[in-house]
This record gives sequence, structure tokens and C-alpha cells, in this order.
Amino acid sequence: MFSMREAIKQAVMELVPELAGRIYDVHPPEIAVDDFFAVLLLGEDVWKSPWAGYRQVIRLKLYAGEAIVSRQLDSQAERLIQGLHRKRVTGLENRAFKLHYLGVPEADQWDSGLGRMIRVIRFGVYVPEASASGGDSGSIGEPDEWLSALIAWTSKQLGSSWSVYRTSWPADREDHAVLWRLSGCETKMAGASVYEISKSFTGHVASTSSEHEQLTAFSLVESLGSQAQLPLDSEARQYLTVAGITGNLEADAILNGQLKLTLIQRQMRSAQEAARIRRVHVQPILN
Repeated sequence: MFSMREAIKQAVMELVPELAGRIYDVHPPEIAVDDFFAVLLLGEDVWKSPWAGYRQVIRLKLYAGEAIVSRQLDSQAERLIQGLHRKRVTGLENRAFKLHYLGVPEADQWDSGLGRMIRVIRFGVYVPEASASGGDSGSIGEPDEWLSALIAWTSKQLGSSWSVYRTSWPADREDHAVLWRLSGCETKMAGASVYEISKSFTGHVASTSSEHEQLTAFSLVESLGSQAQLPLDSEARQYLTVAGITGNLEADAILNGQLKLTLIQRQMRSAQEAARIRRVHVQPILN
């Protein structure tokens, strides 16, 4: 059982064994003995969105002496980026979390006091709100039945190797996961006795590589585009019509979502309500 800090240190040392016992907290040693070591800094939680929750930024500072040429530092940094991006790590109380590579925020700097070159690599960890449940079971309160129908269709379409979540991401999501959330709704008249309900949904596709995310997102766009209706209640013969589906394959899978879907359903007004609005007479106002 590790804290988040210790869990990340362990993951770093597995990728770069040369850093074993050489990863420090907050500050480097006053006198640098080792030619290659690191400092791990954990930032404050910053609110991002209701579905992603908070993001904590982790800064890994690599210190390299003159004996380590630039090419070696590049190789070790690339090994850490490739190995830690999208990595599922187990921390405190066996709670798992995902690391996301956020880039190199600044150019390499020379620390004249320690005589070391410094390279900073940033990763992020998304932490959901304490009240957010995520998962297939839905959030607090009655789940939206349209969202449930969409999740059921997606699960069937992608198969058991994919996990499908509703409303918000869990911190320990599986490697292959889709999140659907309700992002808008509208009701409008379609006739004297008929009204139309439309709901907009945003879909997030997260996997182990950008290519896999894009291929899966495109597959869902293609499948939903060819799907005239989604079953809402098969026994009652209630269905949802797919009004439109678009995909932005370059969108951030966690924060923005690649898919935009609109579903509609027409419903009949009661005879009494329909009779009330069957005729409208406009009386002009004369001055």
C-alpha cells in the first residue's frame, strides 16, 4: 500500500532503474553526489469540470550532470513519458489512478549551484468529486433513461473489453473506456397534438493510445450514423431516433470528448391538452 507520491516513485523507478533511491521530495540535496537524480513535486488540486473533477499536476524534475550527455537525458525522459502516460497506478488504500502526460513546460535549465541540467516533465491525475459515482450504476438520484439506453447500446457494440461510464469519470477507469454524459435538452412543438423532445450527449473515448481512441471514436460515429433508432423500451415499443452524430478525433478524451450525439423522440399530448391549443386567434391592438 503506497501513497500517491510513493506509488509514482515506484512507477518511475521501474522504468528508469538508475533513479532507484534517488528521487527526492520537494527539494534536491544541498550537495549533489549522484550524477543523475530526480525531484517529485505534487501540485494543488485544480477544478476542471463536473465529469473530470479535479486535476492534480505532478512535476518530475530530472537532474543530470555533465557525465550524462544530452542524448542520454532525451532517452530517459522519453522512456518516462511513454511509460507513464495513461499508466494505471495503485496508491493509498489500493485506490488506482491514471497518469496523463501534460508536456514539458519549459526549456532545460542549468543549476549552477548543483552543476546539473534540469528537465521538467509534467503529468496530471484526475480526481473525481467525492459525491460523483461514475461507473455503470449512474449518479445520485434517478438515472436518465435515455442515457441508460445509450450506455446499453454502446456496451453491446464494443463488447466486454470496454467499460462504459455515465456522467463522470472514475479515478481508476479501465484502460479501454467510454464515458457518455447528457449535455443539453430541448422540447418543441411538432404539431397541435405532438411535441418533440431532443437531448444532446457528449461521448468520451479513452484508450491506451491516441490511434486506438480515434479508431474507436470513428467506429461509434459510423455505427450510430447508420443506426436509425435506439431501443428505449422494447416491450413498450419505444425508440429513440438518431438525429445526428459528429466526431472530433483531435479533441481531448478526458476533458472535452470526441463525440456529439443528438437523440429525439416524439410524444403525443393528451387529447385535453391538444384541444386547448388547436386554434390560436391574434387580436390586433388598435391605438
